[in-house]
Amino acid sequence: MQPRNQHLTLAFIGDLPADAAEPLSGSIDRLEIPPFDWSMTELGWFQKARVAWAGGPTSAALATSVSAVRSRLDELGVAYDRKAFVAHVTLFRDVQVFACSGPLASPLPWRTALVALFAASRDEAGPVYRRVGEPL
Repeated sequence: MQPRNQHLTLAFIGDLPADAAEPLSGSIDRLEIPPFDWSMTELGWFQKARVAWAGGPTSAALATSVSAVRSRLDELGVAYDRKAFVAHVTLFRDVQVFACSGPLASPLPWRTALVALFAASRDEAGPVYRRVGEPL
């Protein structure tokens, strides 16, 4: 993953019609979730998805944020992946084998300053996640 694309997903929506994205973005913005800190304490691998990640335990602030976002999606009838939340940041995609799973020597701090709706697209440098409603 390019550094510009590193993120912590609270709810994965998948494809969303463009005319639904802007109003949903505004609704998520109105949640006014305060910034919070979290720590990555381990490396792992989602074998089926072929994704290597850094993650850690779900802090109280992170759990509250996940709950707020998912509740808002439920209120609005927006479908999302309902798998149990696993706090992680994707490091690599299309990983065939990952033999590095386990605890990190020291925790890596992660500061979440913004909770918002992001959409995946591409530019000249490859895939990019952009905040819905922000200018390109």
